[in-house]
Amino acid sequence: MKIPMPYGSDFLAIEVPQQNIIGILEPPSFPPLADPSAAIKAALANPVGTRTLSELARPGMKVSIAISDASRPNIEKWILPHVFRELNEAGIKDEDITVIVGTGSHRPATTEEIAAMVGDKVNSVRVINHFSDTSPLVDLGRTSGGYPALVNRYFYEADLKIALGTILPHPIAGYSGGGKAIAVGLSSSKTISSIHTPATLDDPRTGLGKVEGNLFIQFGYDAARLAGLDLLINAVVNEKEEIIDVICGEVELAHRTLIERTARRVYEASFSAPADIVIVSAGHPKDNNLYHVAAEALGVVAGNGVQHPCVKKGGTIIVVSPMAEGIYNETMFECLSKAIPSEVVRELKTAKIDRPGMHRAYATAQILCDHEVIFAETQLDPEIAHKVHIKPMATVAAALEYALAKHGTQASILVVKNSHRLVPVLASES
Repeated sequence: MKIPMPYGSDFLAIEVPQQNIIGILEPPSFPPLADPSAAIKAALANPVGTRTLSELARPGMKVSIAISDASRPNIEKWILPHVFRELNEAGIKDEDITVIVGTGSHRPATTEEIAAMVGDKVNSVRVINHFSDTSPLVDLGRTSGGYPALVNRYFYEADLKIALGTILPHPIAGYSGGGKAIAVGLSSSKTISSIHTPATLDDPRTGLGKVEGNLFIQFGYDAARLAGLDLLINAVVNEKEEIIDVICGEVELAHRTLIERTARRVYEASFSAPADIVIVSAGHPKDNNLYHVAAEALGVVAGNGVQHPCVKKGGTIIVVSPMAEGIYNETMFECLSKAIPSEVVRELKTAKIDRPGMHRAYATAQILCDHEVIFAETQLDPEIAHKVHIKPMATVAAALEYALAKHGTQASILVVKNSHRLVPVLASES
């Protein structure tokens, strides 16, 4: 059976024996809003739990707007024009608006990426990247969970603070969006590392699709409130990154409302049973480096925080993603490559977690302890794959031949597409 797998901005056709396939798991398809501009205007006019932007804005105010980096869907191109217009209509000049790209521990956004997000105002408003190690920070004390809250000073010192974000499945926070735009996107390495720990990863309340009692989500809400966030704008998008739903309001109320109203039905999908072999594609833009594929492909089908793993313990995971950007996070690579997976887990479980990426090495090593992972048709250097205990293979056909020889010709196969947009749910539990 020929199956098109998302691969970068295109598709890669793979051949899978039909008699072995027990399912093809992918996010449900949803049409975009017929009039996204009207929906955004309506959301801004009817915020939940707070005043409207036009009521919050006053002439002469300094405004900061936190946006996501290029590893997230570009909802900014839809939403920012409406935000800019309302601010201008309230008497706020472009030169008093600062847009801050919330990179967290990721690379800075490029000039081209910034232009695509900010649009026509890119040369009239101030746009800066946040750097977790070098940007000016303000120490806001600690969250209710005891985590340090060190946040970008430019954001904190503004008179009016706005944050944009997309709600997507997240391997630790349950769902992204909400206060994560501030708590991670605009925070320090110390703050990021304090919540990305083995203890957080192993907590049964954290993990993919989990919301109630999730330590990470609460950390985000707390940090956003400490920073004085005035208005959250979150959206849910389909596989083409078109807006399906949008909300505006107080950080926790708006975030939770949109998760329950839309995100769960958009991202949750059921499958019949865990398989011997899983073939998974992370999907664009989460398929372009080792770091994101580890979280958004391996973490989704077999991560410790997944309520319903897609692959059996001892099974094989075949990843079909380009990873043309390479390692991306050197800390993760360094930690994973220095010992066998079981030793990495043992060492990191009690280590001082002080660099972003150590958590991802820990989570990936946990997966590698229980599963064999193959990178097929990847652009990642094979030597890099070998060093992190992953088998590189030239083609999916070769990987399948190997896996079927290992598990038997009757082995079950589950195909998983666009895993970064997916919360797998066992059919018996749905």
